[in-house]
Amino acid sequence: MLSPAGGVRITELPPDTVDYFRKLPGYDTLRLVLAKRVILVEGPSDELVIQRAYRDTHDGRLPIDAGVDVVSVRGLQAKRFLDIAVPLGKPVAVVNDNDGDISTIRAKYVDYDQHDFVRICIGEGDERTLEPQMLAANGLATMNKVLGKSYITNADLLTHMKNNKTTCALAVFDSPEPIAMPGYIRDAVAD
Repeated sequence: MLSPAGGVRITELPPDTVDYFRKLPGYDTLRLVLAKRVILVEGPSDELVIQRAYRDTHDGRLPIDAGVDVVSVRGLQAKRFLDIAVPLGKPVAVVNDNDGDISTIRAKYVDYDQHDFVRICIGEGDERTLEPQMLAANGLATMNKVLGKSYITNADLLTHMKNNKTTCALAVFDSPEPIAMPGYIRDAVAD
């Protein structure tokens, strides 16, 4: 793998990371190597919301227009991709839910804190995942409008959002409505 920072053989990475990528289908490693910058997300819902946040922050441009690739790392495998990004000096942001335990999430990435080109963006507060974070940032009326719904309570809307994650994220991406993004999402798309 080559980058302006130098080159590294995939076999020089930690053995468990090499094994992980040997089994991984697709071209996600190539995407990471070729992009100017990478944003690693947990799943397709996060990817759509990040795309929207980036577009709103960068004058209507999608990340790919600036050489930024948003890669869904199939759950919680961001550390494997960081093992590639670090020796290449690749600027990367990791978007992670707090899952109710921010300190555990932060501890998971402590080995990468020394690299100024690695940004770990974790949801703050009592909202554990993307959907309650989005609802907290926007409120019931705005999210009902964005999703084309008319729920009376936050709990009912949140149940709908959690049961229809990708559909709701696509509605967020496509909506002409102004949408506020949680702080950790804004951090991930900032230059």
